[in-house]
Amino acid sequence: MFHDIESAITAISKRTSTNTFALKLFAQLMEDLGNPQHQLNCLHIAGTNGKGSTANYLRSVLEAAGYRTGLFTSPHLINHNDRFRINNIPISEEDLLMYINRTIPYWQTYSLTMFEIDTLIAIWFFLDHQVDWAVFEVGLGGRLDATNVIFGKVCVITNIGFDHMEYLGDTLGKIAFEKAGIIKHGSVVYTGVNNEEPLSVITQVCKDKGCPLTVVDTEIASSITDWKQTYSINGLSIELDSVAKYQVSNSALAIQVLNYMRQEHWITYSDEQLLSGIKNAHWLGRFEILSEQPLVIVDGAHNEHGIRALTHSLSTLPRPLVTIFSALKDKETDKMLRMLVDVSDDVIVCEFDFYRAQKAELLGKGFEVSVIPNFSKAYQEGLLRSTGGTLLITGSLYFISMVRTCIIK
Repeated sequence: MFHDIESAITAISKRTSTNTFALKLFAQLMEDLGNPQHQLNCLHIAGTNGKGSTANYLRSVLEAAGYRTGLFTSPHLINHNDRFRINNIPISEEDLLMYINRTIPYWQTYSLTMFEIDTLIAIWFFLDHQVDWAVFEVGLGGRLDATNVIFGKVCVITNIGFDHMEYLGDTLGKIAFEKAGIIKHGSVVYTGVNNEEPLSVITQVCKDKGCPLTVVDTEIASSITDWKQTYSINGLSIELDSVAKYQVSNSALAIQVLNYMRQEHWITYSDEQLLSGIKNAHWLGRFEILSEQPLVIVDGAHNEHGIRALTHSLSTLPRPLVTIFSALKDKETDKMLRMLVDVSDDVIVCEFDFYRAQKAELLGKGFEVSVIPNFSKAYQEGLLRSTGGTLLITGSLYFISMVRTCIIK
């Protein structure tokens, strides 16, 4: 039993992996506990990128409409408590400590990893506080992810790109099959995937499970003024508190899911509640402006698909555009860095203290970039080089978490 939250989180953080990526033992634990997760009304969000943002748009509108809403996402940007939210308020340290202690008897018997412990805590936390809706973001993949013990009344697959290929497969079709693993008999499925290969896989899974599928057109034109973005959908003019183009896709997907839920009389909300919920759905670490003078933006684009989406939002930024980049070892960093070099006036690569982080020398090898391993020095150099323009800091979400801690005092 732990008596303080720091030692408890340190202990669970060491339980990060097992020899096999599987769900069998955790599913058995939930069955032995009586499958309490089935008492929750769940929305389940999978995809290569945009999962957290889409989940957050859903959460924000549901709350604006008066529903008590749980949100489980990962990784965290500030502290571990952020993974578990009810009405956007993170779990208290006292409650988190209590729930971690409650999981201890199961650690050895079921070989629980940190993410499985977190998933169990989220389920207990949401049940104890009687949420009306629980929104779960998939951690990795879908089919074998710990969150897949839940039943998603609506399953959302945001998009499909190459990431975590050592676990999910080396083609978009194989990756789509893993993501579509969250689809269960009785689910309703919404997706923003429009690429033929992964979409055909998702379509087949829906047929096999007898689930209706709606493909949402997320390629929507938008206009940007004064760090706000607007677009039209379902006869409404939507305003986003973000100029990132990819947030149009994420919010549009969430809006169509919410529209379905309203048509089915699962929820009620007014147009005003929808508009305010979308507008006020701030999501840290995603095209987040940390400073306007000088202009400093952070974005957790942590894979090739994410970097490509990010580059579509850079044309309106003041120049020179200087980018600081760091990433994990298991990412296709060459492809990511190539895109950043192509759109930036200057690129600096650095590193951060995390066991999966790539060394700056290896990141920058073969590219015309500045290698400054220490982030604080890279940041000061980036500010100097981007005078009058924009300093963009991007890469791993773990990196962005560290960056925010360093910059926001």
